[in-house]
Amino acid sequence: MDNTLVRKKTIYIKTFGCSLNQTDSENMAGLLKEAGFDVICNYGISNHIWKKNPESKKEFDIAIINTCSVKNLAEAKFLKEFKQWKEKGKKIIVSGCIPQAEPGMLDEVFKEVSVIGTRQITHVVDIVQDTLSGKIVHNISNDYNERLNLPKIRKTGIIEILPISEGCLSNCTYCKTKFARGELLSYPKEKILMQFKSALAQGCKEFWITSQDNGCYGFDIYRKEKYFLPQLLNEMLAIDGEFRIRVGMANPDHIKRIKEELIQTFKHPKIFKFLHVPIQSGNNRILKLMKRFYTVKDYEDIINDFKKAIPEICISTDIIVGFPGESEEEFMDSMKLIERTMPDVLNLSRFWLRKGTAAERMEQISGGISKKRSEEMKKFFDKISEKNNKRWVGKIDVALIDELGKNNTLIARNNSYKQIILMNNDKHKLGDFVDIKITGSGTYDLRGEIL
Repeated sequence: MDNTLVRKKTIYIKTFGCSLNQTDSENMAGLLKEAGFDVICNYGISNHIWKKNPESKKEFDIAIINTCSVKNLAEAKFLKEFKQWKEKGKKIIVSGCIPQAEPGMLDEVFKEVSVIGTRQITHVVDIVQDTLSGKIVHNISNDYNERLNLPKIRKTGIIEILPISEGCLSNCTYCKTKFARGELLSYPKEKILMQFKSALAQGCKEFWITSQDNGCYGFDIYRKEKYFLPQLLNEMLAIDGEFRIRVGMANPDHIKRIKEELIQTFKHPKIFKFLHVPIQSGNNRILKLMKRFYTVKDYEDIINDFKKAIPEICISTDIIVGFPGESEEEFMDSMKLIERTMPDVLNLSRFWLRKGTAAERMEQISGGISKKRSEEMKKFFDKISEKNNKRWVGKIDVALIDELGKNNTLIARNNSYKQIILMNNDKHKLGDFVDIKITGSGTYDLRGEIL
């Protein structure tokens, strides 16, 4: 008998983009495995399966490509992979933000492949089965489907990416994510806490609280009860267990409303002292053009108040350079802001024109100027990052091992979520809390030894 007729069907999942996309892929993988499929996962950052068996990526029946629409670069990478598998005659399902944000592509680029929308991942098994039978399915409905407490294959067994909402309250002029993810839809607290407890029971030690904007959690469904992000975190922290919580991105205009309560919550020992607040520009005129509803002072007040209350806190922020109409002086305002606030992490982006956004109709800056500003800011920030990291050398801390590094190393996170590279002494594993001493620093990470 021909074994190819009876073997399990294998699904390959490739993920581009943010942690919300990653957890969507983890859920699709879990649903498919539960339905009896073999699954090959490439979550983007690490690819342990393919390192062990480079040929495995050729042995699949369907490729699910989970896409990101934030930048042109992410879209270009997706289209390259899409074209590669299409030319080889592979069956393809496109998921994620691009088909949802670019409906015109359904009748052009995606007319010969199946498509699954951002809110329809719970139907992945049906769509895979239909696609295997030769059908082309397009399901990009915005109808709500419960996405918590689903089967999951995690990238690492100890990190739980826990979405608390989808969509946002903003309408930024440069962004297409709103087209894909829609208006804010906070998940019920009971369902979130159920998934938290389940993941904890399964051995997870590190929880990433994620969404488009964690800062506005509950503003839609819990307005009367005033049950927002701090209250949700406090309920998680009351649960028994040895774990750490990393709170993902929250916009300044929403943090303003919950700042005092959030500061108190962040003092809890099980919360990573890590705050991601994207400023995007250090100039108020540019912020208005972006439709970011806060000022530079609002942002600085948040950062200063957190640093005063929690001196060891690490700050992450985002900057876009080369936004339409940005003058050299306005760019320098962003440079000065970085110098004043000295963030630990800077997610730096050149402005990418996204078709259909309000920014497309604004006066554009040349690519050469944007590139020059990006290079200048990166060089400037690298010096700040080196200075920030040097202050950790010599300190003794507790760290959670959450990743396997290269060349027989372990990657751990201290209580401020600083990345620390440790030599693997074969006595510890993922999920272990270890006492460490920080012995050295680089531009973007620390090095240490296990005590």
